[in-house]
Amino acid sequence: MEEDQNYFETWTINLPILSLNADKHTMGTRVPPPCPTPLICDGPAMAGLTQLIDDLQRLSEDQDSSDVVFICGREEERIYGHRIMLMARCKSFKTAKRGELCRIPGCTVSPAAPGTPTPVRLPHMHPEVFRQFILYVYTAKIVLQDSRVFEMMTLAQDMGCGELRAACEDHVIATLSVDNACTFLTAVMEIKEKGGKDLKFVELSLLFLFYSIIDKILFRCILT
Repeated sequence: MEEDQNYFETWTINLPILSLNADKHTMGTRVPPPCPTPLICDGPAMAGLTQLIDDLQRLSEDQDSSDVVFICGREEERIYGHRIMLMARCKSFKTAKRGELCRIPGCTVSPAAPGTPTPVRLPHMHPEVFRQFILYVYTAKIVLQDSRVFEMMTLAQDMGCGELRAACEDHVIATLSVDNACTFLTAVMEIKEKGGKDLKFVELSLLFLFYSIIDKILFRCILT
């Protein structure tokens, strides 16, 4: 009982709150880079921010300097990264113990030859979703789509990126409608069928979706 209680204290999902602006969002939500210092975001001090983001995006695509390679999906597609960036942005790397590379659920880390990237196998992960995640890690930019948003939410949870998981939750709340409710539900059920993910998190995702639907119904009742 105590173990389950600790689990739910750690794996909470922000349930939706009724919002009058809920229907102003589109099907794909772009998450902009956060402003480091809101008071000076529009000032000359931030003049180099755009160039910095462009440089970091190029770094995310640089295989020669990478020291980690993620092998994703049945196709074993290789997606490269830099451990120092992952440690700065992802708790699954930041909290790894001495001798560990990372603490990603369901991954397998293999020894690497000197001078080559360390392989991290993620057989349950869709390559395109992980590629979008890596881009977010380096640039804080991402486009969320209904069919993959719960997979991205689960990945954000596994990697320890709370801001991205919150953005996924906001996307569901903002874009949920009668037309795409089945798309969201199918996406969650596909994660469950694939396996490799914590069943409790999938159940919480379904609960989150249920409350989001109820929120929309209440919203329409208020308007009518």
